[in-house]
Amino acid sequence: MRKLILLVMLAVVVTGCSSRKEFYATGGSRADGSIDMAYDFKAFETPIVDLKQAESIANNKCAVWGYERAEPFGGKTEYCQSRDGFGNCNAGQMIVKYQCIGNITPSNQASAAAESSVPVGMLTPAQYKEARVKALMDKKLPYGEYQKEYQAIMAE
Repeated sequence: MRKLILLVMLAVVVTGCSSRKEFYATGGSRADGSIDMAYDFKAFETPIVDLKQAESIANNKCAVWGYERAEPFGGKTEYCQSRDGFGNCNAGQMIVKYQCIGNITPSNQASAAAESSVPVGMLTPAQYKEARVKALMDKKLPYGEYQKEYQAIMAE
């Protein structure tokens, strides 16, 4: 009986604790069409991650930038923020890079076609929205605030 209890305790210690991890955007580049999605981890954790959640966030960010969708770029990068005396990572961040896919010029072509039917000096509704979105991008807001303002502009 003692051996069984000892074996179960050893299995729990070796496998560590499983914990669900949420992805969040840590960076990216509109010009490059790339987004870095990450989650944090600690020693002895077995992270449980939902890659569909990361892809959903990346898709939303790419859509804000005018791309169609995002797909994983391949691989993961681990950044260790704390090491123990033996060099093992105690806490860190795992980053998965996503690439935005799709042509971002169709909206510009559509607005160029609409220009011909509008008197000089006046903007079409699509051009006005586009100008407001460009001004919004120049504000350099945090992602959450940017998304709220972008959604408000698109809802008009």
